[in-house]
Amino acid sequence: MTIRDGRYGSLRRSTVEVRVADARIGGTNPILVQSMTTTLTKDVEATVAQTVQLARAGCELVRITTPTQADAACLEEIVRKVRAQGVKVPLCADIHFQPAAAFEAVKWVEKVRVNPGNFVDAKTAYGFRKDFDDATYDRGLQKIDDKFRPLVRMARERGAALRIGTNHGSLSDRILARWGDTPEGMVVSALEYLSVCEDEGFDQVVFSMKASNPKVVIQCYRLLVDRLDAGGHKPYPIHLGVTEAGEGRDGRIKSAVGIGSLLLDGIGDTVRVSLTEDPVEEVPVARELVAACQRPFGPGRPLDFRERDLSPEGPAEAVDPTSYLRRSTMPVRLGDADAGLSQPIRVGADASIPPPSKDRPVEWTDGDGSDLSPFPLSGSVAPSGLDAAIRAGRLCELRLADLAGLEAIRALPPSNLYLFSVDQDLGPWGVRRAVAAFEQAGLRPPLVLRWRLDGSEADQLRMAATLGGLLCDGYGDLLCLESPSGNPVDLAYDLLQSAGARRSKAEFVSCPSCGRTLFDLVSTSARIREKTGHLKDVAIAIMGCIVNGPGEMADADFGYVGGTPGAVNLYVGRDCVRRAVPEAEAPDALVALIREHGRWTEP
Repeated sequence: MTIRDGRYGSLRRSTVEVRVADARIGGTNPILVQSMTTTLTKDVEATVAQTVQLARAGCELVRITTPTQADAACLEEIVRKVRAQGVKVPLCADIHFQPAAAFEAVKWVEKVRVNPGNFVDAKTAYGFRKDFDDATYDRGLQKIDDKFRPLVRMARERGAALRIGTNHGSLSDRILARWGDTPEGMVVSALEYLSVCEDEGFDQVVFSMKASNPKVVIQCYRLLVDRLDAGGHKPYPIHLGVTEAGEGRDGRIKSAVGIGSLLLDGIGDTVRVSLTEDPVEEVPVARELVAACQRPFGPGRPLDFRERDLSPEGPAEAVDPTSYLRRSTMPVRLGDADAGLSQPIRVGADASIPPPSKDRPVEWTDGDGSDLSPFPLSGSVAPSGLDAAIRAGRLCELRLADLAGLEAIRALPPSNLYLFSVDQDLGPWGVRRAVAAFEQAGLRPPLVLRWRLDGSEADQLRMAATLGGLLCDGYGDLLCLESPSGNPVDLAYDLLQSAGARRSKAEFVSCPSCGRTLFDLVSTSARIREKTGHLKDVAIAIMGCIVNGPGEMADADFGYVGGTPGAVNLYVGRDCVRRAVPEAEAPDALVALIREHGRWTEP
């Protein structure tokens, strides 16, 4: 399957089946939900207790931080004590920087994750060089072969699986110098390790391509799937995740945008929702997200997307799914706001809905009093009354309720007064089909993204996956949510921010904690949010350790990163500007740093 096979219809990517003890990832198996412990691995009793707790909460694979060879040696006792409690959940060791830890871990657990960015390419390996000639680059490839090949052989002998887990925040200097901080670099980094596996005839491999930015996540996974297919590789299973998603509603929406949109594309075989919360809280969210993104969806009206009908006739899709470029549309004037073209995505609501804040206004009115005249698209003829509305100079919203209405697009008279929307039950596939049909007809009307929420968490996750994924593709010019509870305008702006489409409040990038974390992430994040949450246009990264810290600063203005026990390093962008700040003083020092750079406003 290429990435384009799932763009217009309901088709799950077929993959190799990877065995992890009694669990199976990929193949025809259900999507597997996993999480990760946050305890110190050397605290065996605490790690055993949390592993058991996760398994009993429905977690189907538990990953354990393994920072050193000594930690890896503890896995023997951890496995024994977990199994003694009748818990058979597969265990995975999480390895960064330490090949020796991987060699020890594979003796005891059923799966090992390695990070291509730091497994052998430590930051000091090349003296912090930023340029690499071919000979130096090739020496890096040889180091991978020397250190990783023995692990592949041990995994094969012991029946263990491997995850090649690339992180946007920890690409090696060698990859950064050649490919930059790009999805291309992430994919190349992963495929270098795959070449060793394939040379050894080892196919029990799972891939991940994680980042804190859902746009980057989506592009990386699609590009990886594309390259695997184009390169003649086996279709290996995919582990989906958005790292450093944060907490609360923001963390759930951001995860749904990055993970859910790929599930709706038919990509993904196992998922982890990474929240800055107790890891047990991740499990029900992940299970809900997987259920919400079953393909197709729609109450009582399954879509007839057949394999023979995957691509519409006519031009290719209006955007490239492996990179971001907003779809080009005609501009329109809606109330006091311009929409389409290069304008921000405009948020609308019923006149009875108040704006949640001055930074989150209602920019156009929906329902009674709206400037939009709705016209349903059905059959093969233009809607009745459309000509008269155009002559009167009214904006016309063409609403596609089913796929049969695509035929009516061909019969539309030319006009620059069109907008269009697609019924939510048609999913992202219906939107892409509609856009292709409009393009084929020579029309580029702005797209109104609409969703009627039913008040459940599952529907909110489905909405974020569908509309957020479309926004990350470059689709969408106006947004209107309806909800039986809460303020749908606030939710709309949260969605736009999670999808990287429009910022209207402070952005927090915070990791989910693990055994490497050097401070209490949950309480620290809460303190920093309390002090800085009012800042509208500032992004702050809160990282428990150095593994992903500096790399994930790419999308943050300021960083708060665990340096040593009891001490924090502060960053401006990717640059560390203050080291070893005592933890008790660090939140106030962060505020002072923001002030120094002219980004502070009083609450």
